[in-house]
Parts: sequence; structure tokens; C-alpha cells
Amino acid sequence: MAELETDVLVLGGGPAGTWAAVSAAATGARVVLADKARCGTSGPTAHGTTSLWNIPPGPARDEAVHRGYANGGGLGDPDWMHRVLEETHLRVEQLARWGYRFPGAGPGSSLRVYLDGASYLRRMRRSVLNAGVRILDHHPALQLLIDRDGKVAGATGVQQHNQYQAWTVRAGAVVVATGGCAFLSGGAGTDVDTGDGLLFAAEAGAQLSGMEFSSAYGLTPVVNVPRPAAPLHSAPGLGLHFATLYDESGTILEGHRAAAFAAIADGRRVFAALDDVPATMRGWLIEQGLVDRTGRVPLRAVLEGTVRGTGGLRLAGPDCATTVRGLFGAGDVTTREPITGAVSGFGGQGGAWAIASGVWAGAGAARHARTADRRSPTREVAGAGLSSVARIDPRAVVGLVQEHTLPLRRSYWRSAGSLVDSIGELDAMWPGAEFDLGGTGLDRLRARQAAALLAVARWTKYSALARTESRGMHRRTDHPGAEADWRVRLMSGGLDNVWVRPDAREIAALDAGVVGATEISVVPAREPFPRGRRETLVLDARGPAVAHLRDPGVLSARSAAVPDAPAILPEDEDGTAPHLTSADPIAM
Repeated sequence: MAELETDVLVLGGGPAGTWAAVSAAATGARVVLADKARCGTSGPTAHGTTSLWNIPPGPARDEAVHRGYANGGGLGDPDWMHRVLEETHLRVEQLARWGYRFPGAGPGSSLRVYLDGASYLRRMRRSVLNAGVRILDHHPALQLLIDRDGKVAGATGVQQHNQYQAWTVRAGAVVVATGGCAFLSGGAGTDVDTGDGLLFAAEAGAQLSGMEFSSAYGLTPVVNVPRPAAPLHSAPGLGLHFATLYDESGTILEGHRAAAFAAIADGRRVFAALDDVPATMRGWLIEQGLVDRTGRVPLRAVLEGTVRGTGGLRLAGPDCATTVRGLFGAGDVTTREPITGAVSGFGGQGGAWAIASGVWAGAGAARHARTADRRSPTREVAGAGLSSVARIDPRAVVGLVQEHTLPLRRSYWRSAGSLVDSIGELDAMWPGAEFDLGGTGLDRLRARQAAALLAVARWTKYSALARTESRGMHRRTDHPGAEADWRVRLMSGGLDNVWVRPDAREIAALDAGVVGATEISVVPAREPFPRGRRETLVLDARGPAVAHLRDPGVLSARSAAVPDAPAILPEDEDGTAPHLTSADPIAM
């Protein structure tokens, strides 16, 4: 297979990608799904139990939205939350009718808030195949294709099981569902979550949002015995949610995870007691050699980045279109700020978002493909790490990125000093990564992956430096409090020159004289440097600078790389948006 043509190309075979493929196929579109590994067996969901934000209509749902908005630091959108809850509830009911057995739900039970990841993804793979979708396993995408008008028209990549031969799929629309970025930290299933989709989408001109909210950490056991197989990755849950956590002095860590991370950051060892852990899980932990001589499980912190964070591709509409025409986003590769705000989606929002965004993106892509002009010639979007000759080792790039992302002192706790230091080191590496990373075969894939990790790290650091407050998972030791006038989302983007600026909707609110939750202070145009936390910092790769919020050269609601990209609108004017209903068939 060298070249294919289809209506919708889905990149990524996790929950979001499979829902997108099934949703697009339900409209009659021809669909191809290309996965970096094997669709239905890779990614974080395949390695544990997934919780779902699934609440029936009624007062409990309304209360959940109210609570979610408050917990998210005021950056969420109640309308989007309601849409996600409604869509998730419909699709979960469909899963039940199709025969999927929900863990913990007995006969006739309506308790459908957990999914066994492995069986769930096996079910979704069968659903994708039954829908007539062509699956390309072990076909990582490297670049997007665009036409002469800048619209996305397909993708190219390599075939891992065919000597890394190139593949090309031309499509009327593309859904990117490649997952977030965990910086190869060792989190369960996150070895495929290296930010590839974020990079090639940004290279096509896509904008990002919420990249400062990339500091989600998990707790994973420390391996105490040699393992003949691959190193143990953290498994979601591991039953340790039930465990009491102690530090090395035997003091109980009140506050559970947050207290544990603070203790680890201070250099103290943290342990989980097994008294309250289910017997089956306790036996598994002992069998794996994860329990020490005192009967406790030593723990370490593992960065989960944007996988459990909220930052990602900025969405331009209710159908999960990105800011580049022809490109749609689903799952962890997109921003989840509308439903989680500044906090992680540990309460099931992540699983719900994968379903809802997948359904919407698939349907939106199919709708776009019906009117796409496919007669226009296409070209590959130029990208970093694609040199024909390798002049630097990608391991050096990955090592530098991990040095500035994985430690708690770099991502869990942040300050201007540490962020500026990281930005300086990472920026200095970018020209080499852009032009000197490359090679052929597996080397080309590894080079591209290293470039993606570096790009994502830079976006997260710039965004974290710009937000001079602490909100949700974003913690600034030099700005420990949350500020009412920072209740605003930050967009970011750029490669050679990284930029960060407030969401254009907040600018419109200022222009209209609206004050309140979206109010932010404006510094005079051309001010040399911000002096207070309430001043708005706009950053690019040439160094910190302040730009006037209404400077058209800085504040554009359209992609700089695609001048005629559609205006960025969060939803229809009435605040609603069309989505698939329970009457829309999705064959499984």
C-alpha cells in the first residue's frame, strides 16, 4: 500500500479515534484509520479501568456541571459540559444495548461509570471493522497534506512492519486523535503519547490552548526486583486509590496525591500501605515484586503531561474543528479546558471527552469531506526532524526535554526562574532539532518523535511563564494565589517563534466593556516589560515582551499559516450546537 484515497482519515486508534471512525462511517463516508501501534491495544486506556463522566439528566447532572465549573477554576464552559454529558450518556446506553458489560454493573443495573480499558477497546476495534472502516495498524503519521488553499487534505507516514516504507492517504478531511504528550515518562500506555499530532497540526497552522495545564502527575510503584521483560509502567488505579499514603517517617499524608507529590518534591520517600487495598490487587502487587520487606509499596511520581492535563489543540467550533480547515481534533490531543478547566479529568471527564469529541469530530469531518474540493494538488507540510541525513542523536533531544519536564521541581512546582532557564535550553536546541534531526527508517520516526517532544515542551513552558498566577494544576511558587482577572484561557502556537496570548473572546469582552469573570488588565502598547501579575504577558521565542492586546499583529483570530482559516468561534450564536442523537445509527 503506497497511496489511498478516502473521505475521512482518522489518525489514532484509541477511544477518541475509534469513535470518530465509527461516527464518520455512520454518515456513509469512506473512512481509513491509521494507528501508530495497533488499534485497540495501545495507549493509556488499554492498560486499566477507565472512569466515565456519565450522569443521567436531572438535578445531579446540573450539580455536576456547577461543581465541575467551580473546581476547574472558572475556565470551563457549562454549555460544553452539558453537551459532553448528554452525548456520553447516549453513547454509553448504546454500548449497553450492543452487549458491552460494564464492570461493577449487575444485571439490570444502570451503574455505567467504569470501562475495562482492554475489553472496551477490543469492542471498539470490532465496531470500527463492522462499520467498514479500513484500519492501518503500525502506520504512524509524520506529516499532514494540504492543498493550495491551505486546507488539510490527508497525511503521510511510514509502515513499521514493511521496512518503514512510506504511505500516503488523501482525504476530504482528517481527524487527529493521536493522544497527548507524556514525555516518555513511563506512564502506563503513554509510550505512544509523544505529541506527534500536536506537532504536525501546529506545522499546518493549528493553534493550541491551555498548554500551561500540562503538569498532571500520577503515582506508580518503584520496581524492587529485576524484571526479565520490559520495565513495568504505572497502571491506572493499581488499586492504590484505596491505599493510605505515608512518608518515610510514618506520617500519614493527608490530602493523598497532592501531599504525596509535595513530599516527593521535598526529597522524602512515599509509601502506600496495603491494608485497604483489595485482596486481588494486593496479591498482584506482591507477585510483581512491588512490595518491600515492610509490606508497603514504594511510590514515585510520574509525569502524565497533557495526557491527564487539559492542554491541546484549540477547537474552533462545536464539531471539534481545529483552527485549520479540514482538520478536526478528538480526545487528549485537543484542549479539554471547556469541560475540566484548569484541573485534570480524573473524575471521568477524560473518558467522556474521548467519546463525545470522537463522535462530533467524526461527524464534522464527514460533513466537511462532502463539500471538499479534491481536485486541487496537495503537498506535504514541511516539518522538523525530517532531514534526510541525521546530524544529531534524537536521544540527546529527548534527554534534554526530560531534564526540563519530568522532575517535580520543573513541572509540578514552577517559577519564573526555572521556566526561563528551561526555555533558554529548549529554544537553543530547536534549530538543531528542526534541521539536523532525521534519517531513514526507524531513525526518521525517532527523530520526528524527538522533535515533537521538544515542541510540546516549549509550548508548555512559554504558557506557564505567561500565566503569572496559580490556578488548578498550574502552580507558580512566585505567584501562589489565583487572580480573578486571570480567569482567561491562553492560546499558544508557533515553532521557530513561540507565542502566547489570551483567547480572542476575552479581548472581545474587553472591547465591549464587559467586566467580570473574563476581565483582564491591559498594559500600554509597546511597554518594555510587565511589572505586575495582572499585566498580560505575550511571549515569543525572541524573549519576553509585552504587546498591546488589540495589536492586530499579535491578536489574530485566524491562523497565521492559513490566512483564510475560519474565524474562531466556540459555538453557535445561541450557545448550542448540533450533535448526533440517539436516533443516529452507529453500527457496531
